[in-house]
Amino acid sequence: MTEPVRLTRHADVIAAAQDPERFSSRTSHHLHVPNGMDGAEHRAFRDVVERQMTPELVASLEQMLQTTAREVVAALPRNEPIDAVADLGEVFAVRAQCRWLGWPDSLESELREWMAENYAAARAGDSSRNAAVAAWFDEIVTRQVTAHREATTPGGAADDATHRLLAERVHGRPLSDDEIVSILRNWTAGDLGSLARCVGVVVHRLAERPRWQQRVRTLAQQAPHATAELDAILGECLRLDDPFVANKRVTTCPVTTPSGVTLDADSPVLLDWTAANRDADVFSPGFDPEAHAEHNLVFGAGPHVCPGRDLSYAELRAITVALLAGTDGVDFAHDRTPTRHLPPLAGWATLPVILR
Repeated sequence: MTEPVRLTRHADVIAAAQDPERFSSRTSHHLHVPNGMDGAEHRAFRDVVERQMTPELVASLEQMLQTTAREVVAALPRNEPIDAVADLGEVFAVRAQCRWLGWPDSLESELREWMAENYAAARAGDSSRNAAVAAWFDEIVTRQVTAHREATTPGGAADDATHRLLAERVHGRPLSDDEIVSILRNWTAGDLGSLARCVGVVVHRLAERPRWQQRVRTLAQQAPHATAELDAILGECLRLDDPFVANKRVTTCPVTTPSGVTLDADSPVLLDWTAANRDADVFSPGFDPEAHAEHNLVFGAGPHVCPGRDLSYAELRAITVALLAGTDGVDFAHDRTPTRHLPPLAGWATLPVILR
């Protein structure tokens, strides 16, 4: 198998992300809705996804996210070590996702077990193990889709994301079961671990920089009036320690990137968001949320930019506000060492901290 060419310069990554005709997202034989699609097909399914994440829908979720975040923070012990990734990030990610999708809270333990096995399979690089993990997750999703179908009454209101998705149509027809499962897999399988890693990145930055922790604590007390500044700070935390490493593309013709990288047709490519977000030609050294926000690529760029960006910020904002409003301080547990995820993952695998 040809090794993919990794694009690391900000200009190259932007150019590729914004050029789906020459950098195709059809990189797998498996169905990936809508991430593995191009052109009109991508647009049609992307519209379905975006209708589930409109600003109005995200706004309607704010209260649930805040309540969930406060529950999670309130249940954590004070003045003894906790793991900010597992005990805070994972618990909040799973519980908030279940409530958004209309899945039962009783599913939390199974989803966390799945997350642990998914991480282990990714580290092992064993294709059969990865396939088994994927099949397990598809079974979880299929089970929930079936339960929602059985609970749907004619003319009944769609009161959660899964019910709304079941009511969707594309090209004038209902979504197939495979398409529904693929969309839910994309939302959940990717987002659970991603949000937990985002929480770890943010908590690490705040524990490491007491001055910024105090600034965010002040903003948390002003919420929701300080949303824009708070989101800029959260985005800058993620830019500097990007938990979303790379996305795949394949060239459809010979291409030369803005920095001069020459690619043949059918070349596998990796858009390295992490490297691009640290490109010294674009970003100054240090932590500067306002100056760096415009060029931040944490949620991608182009037609495949993450449709759940607003929801992700709402989730991360909710748990950060709850953490800082509900504590007097967040410090490293100095007798315990944080550990990083190994490639292909990024961010913190464990982050021992003490809540005061």
